[in-house]
Amino acid sequence: MSPVLAGPIQGAPAMDPNTYESITGDSVEDDHGVWDSFYKKRNHAFGKEPVGFLKEHLRTLKKGRAFVPAMGEGRNAIFLARSGFKVDGVDLSSVAVDRAVDEARSQNTSIKGVVADLFQFQYPKETYDLVFVSLFYSADLMPKFKAALKKGGYLMLYLKLDTGRPNQNRTPDDFLVKASEVKGEMSDLEMIDYRVFRDHNEDVVAVLARKK
Repeated sequence: MSPVLAGPIQGAPAMDPNTYESITGDSVEDDHGVWDSFYKKRNHAFGKEPVGFLKEHLRTLKKGRAFVPAMGEGRNAIFLARSGFKVDGVDLSSVAVDRAVDEARSQNTSIKGVVADLFQFQYPKETYDLVFVSLFYSADLMPKFKAALKKGGYLMLYLKLDTGRPNQNRTPDDFLVKASEVKGEMSDLEMIDYRVFRDHNEDVVAVLARKK
C-alpha cells in the first residue's frame, strides 16, 4: 500500500543521543522539510521496537481501529497492525511514511500511511478504538484526538518531560511537556494508568485513559 499524500504534518521527535543540528547540519528554524532531511540521515531514528508502555497495555486495549498521529517510521503503528488493529498513521515526512508502509509490508501486515499536517488534518468523529500519541504533543489537538475516539475507546500518550535542562532539543521539534499539563488535559477521561518514569535515559510521562 502506497502512502496517501495529504499535505505536510507534524512528525514525532526521536530519542537519539545526538542533537538534531549535529545530525543534519540544518537549523531547527527551517521549514517542515527538515523532517525529511532528519529521516534521510537517521534510519530507524526511533529504533525498531514499539514503546514499552504500549506493549505492556496491549491486552487492555480492545482490538479495532487505531489512529497513530505523528507516527514517524511506524514502529508503533506496525506493532498495532501486527497485533490485530486496522491502523491509520499520519506524519509530516513523506520519507518516514514511505518507510513505515514498506516496513509494514515486509512484516506481512499493512497500515494506511498518510502524509498530512495534523493541524490541518480532517479528523473523523467517534471512529477509533485507540489513539496512540508518542513523542508529539499539542494541547490544541487534544480535543480532536478525543473526538476521534469511540465511546469506550482509549487514548494513550507517551511524552518527554520538560525537565528544564539545556540541550534537550534533538529533533526539529521536541514536544516537551509538564506532567501536570498532561494530567489536566486527561481529566475528562477515565484514567487507567498514569506514570512518570525514566525510559531509555529520558524522563517521560505515559498515560492510558478511556473515553467515558
